[in-house]
Amino acid sequence: MNSLISNERLVLSVSTHWVKYVGSTIRNHFFLLLGIALLYSANLAKIEIVSMISFFVGSFLVFISHHSFFHKLMSESMLDIFVTTDRVIYFDDSLFMMDDEHEVPLEKIASVRVQQHGLLHNILDYGILWFDTGGGAIDMMRSIPNVPHPDYVAEIIAKVLKDRRQQKNPEHDNSINSDNYDY
Repeated sequence: MNSLISNERLVLSVSTHWVKYVGSTIRNHFFLLLGIALLYSANLAKIEIVSMISFFVGSFLVFISHHSFFHKLMSESMLDIFVTTDRVIYFDDSLFMMDDEHEVPLEKIASVRVQQHGLLHNILDYGILWFDTGGGAIDMMRSIPNVPHPDYVAEIIAKVLKDRRQQKNPEHDNSINSDNYDY
């Protein structure tokens, strides 16, 4: 048998918050409206070369904004945050452009912090999960942005950490409780 067989189980899988679409949607709609305005002005132009240039630039902007919008939808439409019994995995990808995987083993996590700064983060209930691994400084390699319901996700991770530590040290069942974690 294979000695690398693991008892790792999936505990939670979620997608990042929908707010990740807002910036690209605004940008794409701006270029779409600009392209439509250029197409309209191509019809009104009296000079043929101005009309042709306006038509081709407008068509190009409509084409690019349309394809860019659907590229974003296709790139971001899958689950990208996974919590297992051994690690937390976050995928940051964009179709044909980027494919990053961030993995934080649970044995390196001392605590989990939720950061919700600003009115929108609190109203829309999303934020950043930061994993304290003993380094002290907050960096993006140990954090997950745009997490929906971050308090709930942090509670799940804290519970997995607690269960994992209780399995390793069964005689200290009462000494570890979830109040020791920042979430």
